[in-house]
Amino acid sequence: MRFLRTAVPAFAALLATLIATATPAAAVESGDLHDPFYSLPPGGVTAGAGEVIQHRAAEFRIEPTGLINQRVRSWQLLYGSADAEGRRIAVSGTLLVPEAPYAGPGPRPVVAHAIGTHGLGDRCAPSRALAGGTQYETILIKAMLDRGWAVVATDYQGLGTAGGHSYVNGRAEGQAVLDSVRAAQRLPGAGIAPDAPVVIAGYSQGGQAASWAAELQPSYAPELKLRGASVGAPAADLLLVAKGVDGTPAFGFGLTAAVGLKHAYPELPLEELFTDHGRELLADISDDCTLQIAAKYGMHSWDRLTTEDPFTRPDWRGRLAEQRAGQQRPAVPVRLYHSRLDDVIPYRAGTELKDRLCGLGASVDWDTYLTPTHMATFYAAAPATVGWLADRIEGRPAENDC
Repeated sequence: MRFLRTAVPAFAALLATLIATATPAAAVESGDLHDPFYSLPPGGVTAGAGEVIQHRAAEFRIEPTGLINQRVRSWQLLYGSADAEGRRIAVSGTLLVPEAPYAGPGPRPVVAHAIGTHGLGDRCAPSRALAGGTQYETILIKAMLDRGWAVVATDYQGLGTAGGHSYVNGRAEGQAVLDSVRAAQRLPGAGIAPDAPVVIAGYSQGGQAASWAAELQPSYAPELKLRGASVGAPAADLLLVAKGVDGTPAFGFGLTAAVGLKHAYPELPLEELFTDHGRELLADISDDCTLQIAAKYGMHSWDRLTTEDPFTRPDWRGRLAEQRAGQQRPAVPVRLYHSRLDDVIPYRAGTELKDRLCGLGASVDWDTYLTPTHMATFYAAAPATVGWLADRIEGRPAENDC
């Protein structure tokens, strides 16, 4: 275990976060929400897992400047995947491929970048943000592209496409991540080889998705040449997260998770468990993006918004437990990192995921940060994330802290 890069880099990362995310919030909400590209094909979804339904050329703009990166080819994809119950669905996403030929040995690697929280509204879809120059994770994506790697980023279920976004539904997220790689390999003209080395990276919601994708890969997508998964500050235990955000500035993300699980499991009671004011908040948050969620719903508490504690109900506790990462052993090394000073996802969620994965016999390279705040840690950890992924791509052995 290593304690990494603390005070001065943390302040610089936090400053970069504030600069990068404060200005372009309105742009995240822009775009034609009637864009037919995101519409499902007539007759419903018949595409298999990872099958490309349609695609189109897109722009990749660098946040926060909004300038187009001319050295990267970009496509928006609509591809087949599956929801938590195994039903066929269509998911949108973005594939980014450097224009220059890959200089390394073998085929060009592909990174399945599991995006963090963007919100619940279709206007918040990462594919829209990448094209509009408002994607807050661009700094990490650009670093990957600069190494010559291809990057594919899913929008997840219902974020852009029809239906509600099944936010923090682990199985649906993990399948969408793996199927995005399959779609990238099948896209004509993209040049992604079927035997390309694959790595997965994600932070926060993306950390949960990355862990699930690594756990599902041996059974769901065994043909992928997966080399490793970088998992940062994962929402690995939703019950723990829900209790952790209670009464804090991050409460809105707990509310978002409740709506997301209702989308995934319509039979779950939700509105009927809330007060009148609670129902107003549920309705209001349903099309909000990340910055609005952070700004509008903080400091609320479950007991003041509900008429019945959902976390004592077997139906809710059961569904929350199903989303817990660390239920199956990944076949590849996992880099797991978390800050002790995380103000959104409890540090304990990371340490307990490490214990579960180690108990399953996985190889876990565990890093503890002392960076203040959840988002600042993402930026502070970005260089180490890229370096760790490069080591996996190049075949170097990973440390195992189990």
